[in-house]
Amino acid sequence: MKKWMTLMALLAVTVQAGVVGGPQGGKLLDNLAPRAEFFVNAERKVEVRFYDAELKVVPPGEQVVNVIAEAPSGKARLTLQWAGEALTSAEALPEGDGYLIVVQIKVSPAEKPQNFRITYHAELCGECQRAEYACICEHAGDGEHGHAH
Repeated sequence: MKKWMTLMALLAVTVQAGVVGGPQGGKLLDNLAPRAEFFVNAERKVEVRFYDAELKVVPPGEQVVNVIAEAPSGKARLTLQWAGEALTSAEALPEGDGYLIVVQIKVSPAEKPQNFRITYHAELCGECQRAEYACICEHAGDGEHGHAH
């Protein structure tokens, strides 16, 4: 029961302005089902989890996920490996902030990838308290980075 109440509270907080955030605090991507969440952990490693319609973690099928960070120091392709319920990068994101991350998801190895571009900003949004790359506020995605922190 406690777990259910926590999930409901989290969903209530994350549903703002029609944007739903990922259960781990990351960016919920608009890919084909099952939905993927892009999350950067405290070690700056990328985690990707898949969810059903009720935002419950589901085991991956044949999905193939590639992550490319286009940092000022150059492009870095991250190697993802299964760790528990998530694909986790073996290496941390490159240093810095404000650069583009491309997440490519294929439903199966033979399918064309869906590409998602995320501008990586790690600082917290002053309104939703999520990292800016995963902000769910009304201004999310409007290019107006740097609002009240």
